[in-house]
Amino acid sequence: MIEIFHVSKTYNGRVALDDVSLKVDKGEFIFLTGRSGAGKTTLLRLIFRAEVPDEGQIVVNDRNLAHIAESRVPYLRRTMGFIFQDFRLLQKKTVFDNVAITLKVVGMPEGLMRPKVMNALRLVGLDQRQGALPSTLSAGEQQRLCLARAIVNDPQVLLADEPTSNLDAQLSAEIFDLLKVVNLRGTTVVVATHSADMVSYLRRRVVTLEDGRVMANGTAEA
Repeated sequence: MIEIFHVSKTYNGRVALDDVSLKVDKGEFIFLTGRSGAGKTTLLRLIFRAEVPDEGQIVVNDRNLAHIAESRVPYLRRTMGFIFQDFRLLQKKTVFDNVAITLKVVGMPEGLMRPKVMNALRLVGLDQRQGALPSTLSAGEQQRLCLARAIVNDPQVLLADEPTSNLDAQLSAEIFDLLKVVNLRGTTVVVATHSADMVSYLRRRVVTLEDGRVMANGTAEA
């Protein structure tokens, strides 16, 4: 599903990733952990093709990202969902429209769009808030809205960058329970997090980064 071969990335002389190799199997759920600046976000952005590595190769669904033309990148991203740390919601659009925008971009007809949006909102418990604006939602509801937006197009891969950094322990557990449900439906999930409690809670494979290098790769227990 995701294969990373000897990937390195540098910003203005600062090493973000250094010779990283990693494989994520189809349908797997893994955590990327490490301190701030360890390289977690950079790795997710490279997988999403928001950036390209200085060295190395990344293959997603048998497609080598280095060989994809810029004009084909939007088509690649249609197979992925991304949950950003800072929500990035459209504040003047309703809950429904914030999710529907993902499908509008790919030209889905209105008749097909509405049931898919409602199914995604129902999954995250926001179907009764479809007409609300993001500013009226709690932090937990806003993050659930971000999850609905990320999964409405049935992505093969879901990438989440610190999805619970602004939430308390109870709300964090709710978000991770939803991510687990998404994973059980067949989506490959990669979550960058600094929360040791959530890593222990879900007990999935953990890849630990330190100074841009993979320092550990195994179970939460290990």
